[in-house]
Amino acid sequence: MSGTTPSDEKRAIIDIGSNTVRLVVYNGPPRAPVVILNEKVSAKLGKEVGRSGLISEKAMHTALSALARFAAMLDLLKVTNVECVATAASRDAKNGPEFLAAVRNLGLSPRLLSGEEEARASATGVVAAFPGAKGTVGDLGGGSLELVSIDGEVCRGGITLPYGTLRLGDLRASGPAAFSASVREGLGRAGWSGGAGEPLYIVGGSWRALALQAMHEIDWPLDDPHDFELSPETALRLCRQFQMTKPEKADPRITASRLASLPDAAALLGELLEQIAPSRIVFSSWGLREGLVFSRLDAKTKAEDPMLAGITAFARGAQVAPGHAEAVADWTGGVCADAAADGNLRLASTMLALAAMRTEPNMRAEEAMGWALRKRWIGLSARGRAMMAMTVFANSGLIEVPAAFSRLASQEDLHAAIGWGLAVRLCRRLTGCANEGLARTSLRLEGQEMVLSLDEPVQALYSNAIGKDLRRLSEWLGYEWKVKLVVDGRNSDLQASSVQ
Repeated sequence: MSGTTPSDEKRAIIDIGSNTVRLVVYNGPPRAPVVILNEKVSAKLGKEVGRSGLISEKAMHTALSALARFAAMLDLLKVTNVECVATAASRDAKNGPEFLAAVRNLGLSPRLLSGEEEARASATGVVAAFPGAKGTVGDLGGGSLELVSIDGEVCRGGITLPYGTLRLGDLRASGPAAFSASVREGLGRAGWSGGAGEPLYIVGGSWRALALQAMHEIDWPLDDPHDFELSPETALRLCRQFQMTKPEKADPRITASRLASLPDAAALLGELLEQIAPSRIVFSSWGLREGLVFSRLDAKTKAEDPMLAGITAFARGAQVAPGHAEAVADWTGGVCADAAADGNLRLASTMLALAAMRTEPNMRAEEAMGWALRKRWIGLSARGRAMMAMTVFANSGLIEVPAAFSRLASQEDLHAAIGWGLAVRLCRRLTGCANEGLARTSLRLEGQEMVLSLDEPVQALYSNAIGKDLRRLSEWLGYEWKVKLVVDGRNSDLQASSVQ
């Protein structure tokens, strides 16, 4: 079982999609890779491609800014195993070659995937997640829909259709009948006739949002949309419901952008269900990126049971080095005061918050509550347990205080703990907790102003998302904020709260 041993080698995928540009860094067991960094920016590269044939200047600027940050982050994390791919928008746009040339100027090496290559990569991710799976894989992206058959492995062929979420609004504008005819004719032109009576595995952020809302509607007892199944009848009923209007009570995990695309994604899935007639619908969280990672494994590792590989690695435990946690606690200590009576509580809370990031996103809140409130921690009071749990929650972006916590600690204590968690979140998302990132940035108070400083070599790490984290922390603690760039020992302001 050597392949189940966690790997120290970090592997990264940069996915330049039509809707989002994403960086994912993995390590852990190769057959069940662990995500240690996952960032995306909604650049909408494909938004204007269907109308003008071009990637807009705004979208290109947004994407290149994100990719510059990704390149800087990979350099900080010393990740050399990097695969960068571009899909439909870069493939279809007249200025796609110009855009990819600009990406190369950032030091990245983008590979432009054909429609079939994109379909096969997504299907490979599904086969990796569901060994032996047979049926059809459908991957809905921002610029295109890919369909490919699988039968324990990816079959030859695969089609790509211009039905991405950024184009569906225009296609549906002529009414349901015209949209249905368009999908039917598109499948016919591409020669697609398979999938009847077999599972339909669906991939893509908008369809995962649909899964989350479906789980919400039927009060499903599990949280993870991966491996969530629906019968064709239930799926079609929900698709027809969702395509008419946005739900009044949306699942809180669905982002605003995904919620906006939900009616279009539901309408397309409804048409596919009627045209393909699958036996069941299975949602997969593994797709193109995981397919690319899986494709690079040797045959022996590919043959491993991913469930056993993942559980074995988890059982061995993910340890956070005390010295590393101390460095993060020192970084956040510039704005988070330590009360004498608390001793090492903030350090311990930081350590647990970093450890919690190694668990699955759907499990973090519940897992953290169990760790902080139920595990036997000698010398930790009930007050300390509530503050520790709240630190971990805030590090994940959750600041609502569970009612039970208010019985264990004062509102003042819990408010402070949320500040600790938000500070760890800012540090983690800005620097990746890389030693050089911690050394070349700092967070401190200057009077009533919170100042984030960055040395010139790491300026690209700062982004709009980081600015939001900084603003959220400063507002929580009651300070103004400022970002400074340090060049040759001299400061120059990049951004300040007064200009927001």
